[in-house]
Amino acid sequence: PINLSEEEQKEIKRETLLELLEFLLTQKMTFTPQIYRAVFSMVSTNLFRPLPPRLNPVGEKFEVDEDEPILEAAWPHVQIIYEFFLRFVESNEFDAQSAKLVLHRNFITQMLDLFDSEDPRERDYLKTTLHRIYGKFLSLRGFIRKQIKFIFQTFALEHEYHNGIAELLEILGSIINGFTLPLKEEHKEFLVQGLIPLHKPKNIVPYHPQLSYCVAQYIEKDPSLTELVFRALIRYWPVANTRKQLLFLTEIEDLLQVVEPEQFVVIQELLFRKLTEAIVSPAFQIVEKVFQLWHHEYILNLIAANVEVILPIVFPSLYFTAKNHWNKAIRGMAANDIRLFMDIDTVIFGRVLDNYKNDRLKEKEDRENRVSAWREIFKKTEPAKLIPKVEGEATETSNSSDPLLYDNEGLPLSVKIPHHLNHIAADEFDANEQFFKELDRLTQTRITETLNKKLRQRELLPMDRLTFDALYQHESLDHDTGDDNGAGGAGGENNSDSDGSFTDGSDSRYSGDYTSESDSDQGDGEH
Repeated sequence: PINLSEEEQKEIKRETLLELLEFLLTQKMTFTPQIYRAVFSMVSTNLFRPLPPRLNPVGEKFEVDEDEPILEAAWPHVQIIYEFFLRFVESNEFDAQSAKLVLHRNFITQMLDLFDSEDPRERDYLKTTLHRIYGKFLSLRGFIRKQIKFIFQTFALEHEYHNGIAELLEILGSIINGFTLPLKEEHKEFLVQGLIPLHKPKNIVPYHPQLSYCVAQYIEKDPSLTELVFRALIRYWPVANTRKQLLFLTEIEDLLQVVEPEQFVVIQELLFRKLTEAIVSPAFQIVEKVFQLWHHEYILNLIAANVEVILPIVFPSLYFTAKNHWNKAIRGMAANDIRLFMDIDTVIFGRVLDNYKNDRLKEKEDRENRVSAWREIFKKTEPAKLIPKVEGEATETSNSSDPLLYDNEGLPLSVKIPHHLNHIAADEFDANEQFFKELDRLTQTRITETLNKKLRQRELLPMDRLTFDALYQHESLDHDTGDDNGAGGAGGENNSDSDGSFTDGSDSRYSGDYTSESDSDQGDGEH
């Protein structure tokens, strides 16, 4: 027997695999059933193995930029197997019908399990190889999609750790792109049961760009899915995770650029009511991301076409941010966006502004009336009747460290309203403040400019020299009928005077300003 060390055996095996790879790339031969059986057996033996325990943190603690990937110790050996198998599947001599006899579903399942490897190099080979298998084996496509959906559901709904979600979504991106229209119910179910739940985990940073692309592909293929997708996004909207909120806003930005105008009308109220919550967020990055939405021309056109519905929803939040946000740059951006909506439709903006001021004044008045009514009630109520009957409650109240509880003017624990009345009544809203005065002034200026522009349209029409000379030399028939009573002569005198004003310089007649012409016509009519 030949006694070789483990290192020597590995080196002999590595050299043999390299020879096989070189032979596959340089020689052409027909693959027999024995070759298929031997290749798939070799791949199963060398690749399908239990993965080592995780070393990197999982879930929200994992940082893509900071945590270094864990590399496979046996990668120099494993890489040759992956390279050989990939070249084997991509070979022109590869026959799917013959390979189908040895490529069982169990092989696909074990291959998908390897996507949880922490080595990104291995996941990249798996992604490319699985994509090639999906393209060549039509009978396995449904099974592969079903297994991927099962992985997504397990990840999203049971335990939030899996290393290969991004690579699987990259495969799906090209698969969804090849779906035929109309979409099958199976494909729609994959969206609802497989892709949408992936928005639930806390740490979606590693795979979010791929997920956003897949969802956008669905909306582009079938616009009727738009409402379903946006309702799901709002259902999974993060409450206190700022980083995840930024990713959701980025996805909304990507989706809105492929939404049809007819579908935008369906989701506009639902979407912008959620965006108003983000506009008043204290996190300046969230607010800035929302403001970037209407910097896209297509999205701005969608908003402009439905500004009558959208502006009443977003204006209160824009005003609050422009007045109260702690970040000066954000306050300036909010003020600029208010002017942007004013430019879109000045008349609607003026109406929304007036309605907002009236509503806030009414709200302020109602609040003051409620507080006054409560004050009157507590003035008329005898404190002795409100002393608690249970001794333990009084003791607990008096020993409490919370001033809102023990310093309550002798009232029981359940009665806290008098202590908070001043806070409830506080409202600094002023409809006559400088901010509103400036908006009113700009609104009226824009409306006046619009009306003047419409009135000047006739005078601003382009006119060439021949047309101008014809109008200039034209004599009205009314002058002939008025000669008997002298009115025509007066009209002639005035006409000659006005003509002189046009003939002072030949260039002035074609300067484009025809105000003098209209004034002279009015003067003739008056005489």
